Amino acid sequence: MKVTRPGSTTASMGGGDGRYPSSPYGVFAYGKNAGQRRVRDQKHQVDIDTDDVPDTVDEAPYHTPDMANVLGIPDHQVTPAVEQAIGRLMVRINGLTENLSDLKKRQADLARNEGRDPFTGALSRPAFMQILENEMALVGTDRTSRMLLLCELSNLDEILQTYGQECKDGLFNYVRRTMADFIMSPHHLGYLGCNDFVALMYNVDEEDIWQRVDAITRWLDQHPYTHDGHPIMLEPVFGLHEAEKGDTSTTALNAADAALRAHKEMYFAQLARIPHGI
Repeated sequence: MKVTRPGSTTASMGGGDGRYPSSPYGVFAYGKNAGQRRVRDQKHQVDIDTDDVPDTVDEAPYHTPDMANVLGIPDHQVTPAVEQAIGRLMVRINGLTENLSDLKKRQADLARNEGRDPFTGALSRPAFMQILENEMALVGTDRTSRMLLLCELSNLDEILQTYGQECKDGLFNYVRRTMADFIMSPHHLGYLGCNDFVALMYNVDEEDIWQRVDAITRWLDQHPYTHDGHPIMLEPVFGLHEAEKGDTSTTALNAADAALRAHKEMYFAQLARIPHGI
């Protein structure tokens, strides 16, 4: 069988030379008058041979007996009661599938948040100490240097006396976000509890770390956390320790804490020499 149809609206629009698309809707992509300028003479006709094209077959509707056949129930036994039972069963299966999907999503969320401190969003103390213990066992066996940086909010007690516990959550989360901006992956940032943050950093020298410390301090000074419209000024102090062969998680943390105490004494000694009121 042959079907004769008039030429398409693009027949006189380049003749397949690539300037225009084969789709008749493509003329609209070339402006409002693109089609009108080229459809005045449409005398060309095309014969299409459709003998080899199979006739379309309507798709068979989906019936409950199809489900019954899958379950091994003969067609002659599919009564209305069986249909209702199969329907209820399929609804139950769909519900269980959805519940399983939700459960998997929750498990994935728990896995992502495992080891995170819910108070600050940083690594929790147990998770960080486990990482630190693993890393201390590798000191001296590779060429990676490991620096432990300890941060203490020295005036936290004064802040809580003034503003109360209700400002603590937001304040600690703000400090964690600020530190995370300057201590990024693959370095680890953790919260040890009380008013102490800690970071484990790889292949960075002391000068690099103290530049980051200075940037964190200046940011907190220039952009203080606000509570009920009141800016809260923080006084962070830091201690740094480079891990050595033979260090454990405890000895490394104690060394960083000792460096922090020395830095804290020097910091308050400098404040004491500043004339009052300046």
